[in-house]
Amino acid sequence: MNDTRSFGHHFETILRYWERCHDPIAGGFHHRIDSTGTVIPSSQRIILVQARLLYNYAEGVRAGLGFCRTHADHLYDHITTRHRTPGGWYSSLLDGALYAPDGLDTYMNLFVVIAMARYAQATGRSEARAEAWRLFRQIEDKTIPGSLRTDGILGCWGTGDRFFAPMGRFAGNNVLHYLEAINCLRDAGHTEEQLGRRVFEVRELFLTRILDPRETVAFDAFENSFQTPCRVPGTYASLAHGLEWFGFFREWPGAELPAETERAILEKALTHAVQADGHFTDQFYLTEGRCAGPASFWTQAEAVKAFGLAARLFNGPYREAFRRTADFYFTKFVDADGGVFSAVDRNGVVTSRMKGHAWKADYHSLRMCVEGKQHAPA
Repeated sequence: MNDTRSFGHHFETILRYWERCHDPIAGGFHHRIDSTGTVIPSSQRIILVQARLLYNYAEGVRAGLGFCRTHADHLYDHITTRHRTPGGWYSSLLDGALYAPDGLDTYMNLFVVIAMARYAQATGRSEARAEAWRLFRQIEDKTIPGSLRTDGILGCWGTGDRFFAPMGRFAGNNVLHYLEAINCLRDAGHTEEQLGRRVFEVRELFLTRILDPRETVAFDAFENSFQTPCRVPGTYASLAHGLEWFGFFREWPGAELPAETERAILEKALTHAVQADGHFTDQFYLTEGRCAGPASFWTQAEAVKAFGLAARLFNGPYREAFRRTADFYFTKFVDADGGVFSAVDRNGVVTSRMKGHAWKADYHSLRMCVEGKQHAPA
C-alpha cells in the first residue's frame, strides 16, 4: 500500500474528492464533509481551508493534472477579492462578512503566503508572486517585535475577540510555518539572497528557544515569550511538529539541523510514537514523558513524509518506520470513497469520521503524496 503508485493514486483522488466542495454561486469551497462523504453546505469560508485548497490545486497544476487549473484560478481569485481586509491581510468570511477584519492572524495568513507562492510557482502568474511577497513582508512588519533570533513571531496583531487567533501570541507552530513560507517563496522565484538571512535566524531561534534539548521535542506552547515554554501538567509537544522542523530545514541547503539533533528528533518519534502496527501516537506529554492519544490525519501523514525522507538519507530503521506508518495511513485513514478520516485510535478505531472541517483540507496528505513519490524507499 505504501509504494509510489499508492501515493500517486491518492494524490489525484484527494484533488478529485474535494471538487465536490466547489461552490460556483457563492464562490470558494465548502469545508465540511461528513462520514458518508456528503458536503454540508455553509455560508462560512474559513481562510485556512481556502488557502490550503489553493495550495493543493496548485500542486495538481504542477503535476500536470489539467482539471486543477480551473479550481486553482477560482480559489486565487476568490481569496484575493473576497477575503482581503481593508488593512491588506486576509480573514475568514462568516455569513458573507469578514471575520475580525481588524486583527491579523499570523498562522492563517502565513498559509495564504504559502498557497499563493505555490500557485505562482505552478502558473507563472507574477501578480500572485508579488502578492505573496507583499503579504509576507506585512506579516513580518506587524508580528516580529524585535529580533527574530530571540523574540520570534507573534501569533496575532491588532484587535478581535479571543478566538480570532487560536494559536495564541506565542506558538512554535507559527514560526514553523514562517519557515515553510520562506521555502515556498524561494521555490516561487525569490532569491536566496532575499530570504537566506531569515532561515538561519529561524534556525537559531529553534535551537535555542523552541527545541527542548533534554527531551528533544519542539515546544508548541509558550507563556509570555519564547523564553518561557509552557510545562504545566497536561501540556504536550507534537512529535510530528518536530519531524516537520527536520524536513523544512532540510529543504534549505546549508541550514540542516546538526546531525545529532536530526537523529535525536527522528529517534524520539521512532521510539515513542511509532507503534508496532504503524499508528503514530503523536502527543508527547511533558510531565509523564510518554505519548498518548489518537493519531490525527495530519500527524500520521507527517510521520510518513518524514520517515520517507529519513529512509532516503539514512536508511537504517527509518525504512521500516516509513512502511509501517504508511500502511497504517492507507488502511485505517483512507475510506473506500477516497476520503480521509480525521482521527484513529491505537486500536484502529476511527474516533472522528469527519472528512473535512475548519482545519482539514487534506493539505498534509497531499504533501505526503508529493514527497512520498520522491522519497519512497525502493
